[in-house]
Amino acid sequence: MRKWPAILAIAVTAVSGLIVAHGNAIDAHGTSVININEQAPATQQGARAWPVPRQMSYTITASCSQYASTIRRGAAAWQGLTEGGGTPVECRNSYISDCGAGSRIVGCNWGQGQRIALYMGGVGDGALLAAHEFGHDWYGHSSYQCAGWGSPQEVMAPTMCSYDRKPAQRID
Repeated sequence: MRKWPAILAIAVTAVSGLIVAHGNAIDAHGTSVININEQAPATQQGARAWPVPRQMSYTITASCSQYASTIRRGAAAWQGLTEGGGTPVECRNSYISDCGAGSRIVGCNWGQGQRIALYMGGVGDGALLAAHEFGHDWYGHSSYQCAGWGSPQEVMAPTMCSYDRKPAQRID
């Protein structure tokens, strides 16, 4: 494990791959990827929504129209998150280059819900990526290694692990 500068405020395993970051240079987090070659566990979101400290809302922009249902599934993980007004969610067709940390960035949440950008083509579970990004409206990373749908802490893990021989995406 290598500690990044305090500005990133997170320890990451330095391995090649995708990075997801949040914020600007002052509050940005960046992480790299790991690869896990095992049989994949179920990664479908359960029918529950977890409580949050305060309600927030979001708007899916036109750039995300083809991913709207996937983004809504991710948003449904959080009880206090509603659609209509609030945080604009935009989708990119390539890696996000204006997030403030590293390269090959697939998701960014600026200012705890001021704006969210997603590169859905960079991950295997777009709903989980969206849930993770929305989760940054309230929460930081958990100590779980791999993101999943089992709990809010698991959603907020810094890594989306790939179990099918594709590189895993570490996320912020």
